[in-house]
Amino acid sequence: MTLMIAAVLAATPALADGEASEVRQSGGLLDASAHRRPMMISLFAGVPHAYWYYAGFPFGVGGRFLIPLAHDGFIPRVNDEFDIEFGVDFLGVAPRGAFYGVFAIPVEVMWRFHMVDRLSLYAKLGAAIEFGVSGYYCYYGACRTGVGVGAQPIGNVGLIFMATKTIALRLEAGYPWVKAGIGFAF
Repeated sequence: MTLMIAAVLAATPALADGEASEVRQSGGLLDASAHRRPMMISLFAGVPHAYWYYAGFPFGVGGRFLIPLAHDGFIPRVNDEFDIEFGVDFLGVAPRGAFYGVFAIPVEVMWRFHMVDRLSLYAKLGAAIEFGVSGYYCYYGACRTGVGVGAQPIGNVGLIFMATKTIALRLEAGYPWVKAGIGFAF
């Protein structure tokens, strides 16, 4: 992400004065004006690939609530923002005729870069508390019966495409899953 921003910043002085560039326009990466960012509720579906070791196909659904913390981010010359996002996930996998499910409560911080008016890229870091809801629970290779509780780190990169002023399409990949979703800004 940092290399991409550096490349865009390095390339922009080479543009002719009369040549329009989307990264320089309102809402673009080099729009250094003050911004007021909306909150967003997002719904996701995806594949939590971190659960493949249970020998079944994992699936997941979740929801997030995004709150902007720094509307204009940390880099004065760049159109960035810093947010917190929290929510709930349900992950499931069905190995060998059994079922293993996890409810997770994630909390993540997001550093988001608005590339052009309707497209932004981001990186997120956080953690999730997990509650296993099956007859057996495996955590880091140790299996036991009953309900289990654990915690794990989360790291993702993603993009948000604003289809309208209030509806966003989201894609995200990282640990523990790959997901797609829809967001509603307000």
